[in-house]
Amino acid sequence: MNLGKMRSETETFDEWIYDQVFCAVLEQRLIPGAKLKESDLCDVFGVSRTIIRRILLRLSLDKVVELRPNKGAVIATPAAEDVRQIFAARRLLEIGIIGDACRHCGVDDANALKDIVGRENAAILSGDRSGAIRLAGEFHLRLAEVAGNRPIHDLLRQLVAQSSLALALYEAPGHLLCVDDDHIDIVTSVAAGN
Repeated sequence: MNLGKMRSETETFDEWIYDQVFCAVLEQRLIPGAKLKESDLCDVFGVSRTIIRRILLRLSLDKVVELRPNKGAVIATPAAEDVRQIFAARRLLEIGIIGDACRHCGVDDANALKDIVGRENAAILSGDRSGAIRLAGEFHLRLAEVAGNRPIHDLLRQLVAQSSLALALYEAPGHLLCVDDDHIDIVTSVAAGN
């Protein structure tokens, strides 16, 4: 038995489950305060409680899930002051990401970013709010990948998820996303190194 291969497959499957829950938060299919029952997650993903607990712990470290003693896990509910700080942190972080992305962006990177923007705008136009939210987050994370700094990418990933939770809590009901040129303008400038 190859223990290295077995561990790699386990980590990959754990990562997939983590990504499924994380994306459900990004797309606002799981909203702040929603209870995450371990037994339900075990049934959905066909895994043991040990694996689900490991994933919930990781999600709590990323501030996406709150683990409450004797009550279980719930999707995090950020307070208004936390939300202000989350968006301020994103602004500061993304300013630095843009500079690094300008230095590292290649043709393939620019094309990948343009593709995300195209899909995001199509989702907005078709009324697919959750898809548009996920793609907007994907755009910012892909930009961080282009910048080439893994710790910053990981930090931004947490902030993007927390931003989605904040929007679910504090955005006016029925608010519609608008297609604008901000993301494509960013891609154009980054691709030009400007």
